[in-house]
Amino acid sequence: MKAHEFWGEQIMKANKEEVKDKVKHFINPPAIHISAKMSVLEACKRMNKHKVGSILISEGKHFVGIFTEADLLTKVVAQNEWPDSTPVAKVMTKELLYIDPESSMVTAFLKMQTKNIRHLVVKENQDIAGVLSIKDVAKYYVNKFSEV
Repeated sequence: MKAHEFWGEQIMKANKEEVKDKVKHFINPPAIHISAKMSVLEACKRMNKHKVGSILISEGKHFVGIFTEADLLTKVVAQNEWPDSTPVAKVMTKELLYIDPESSMVTAFLKMQTKNIRHLVVKENQDIAGVLSIKDVAKYYVNKFSEV
């Protein structure tokens, strides 16, 4: 193998690895959402249908929170709330934490770890590109270390 072929392969490999390290390659757009007026039961049914652990909560065209499996456990089940009559807005997490789709997966993982959360909203400019979950981060690390 000639030197220029070797270095060409190394550059291609580095570029390929760089691409695979971005948040945008691990999200599953579009993010699902539900109206803040809907019940917890309806939110859970939608999450189950899409096989996700979170759902964004909207009021009109704006996202006002996120409802997660952890919210279901700590704010509904543990508090004896009725899922069919409790509005999801009452028990959602109001603070949305964002990450840019061009961010690295390591950055996403560190943000999740420091904030003790399992979901980050991926925001590109003013648009929601999707939600990155801890499962997506786990897939990234499995892929990364299975190549070694």
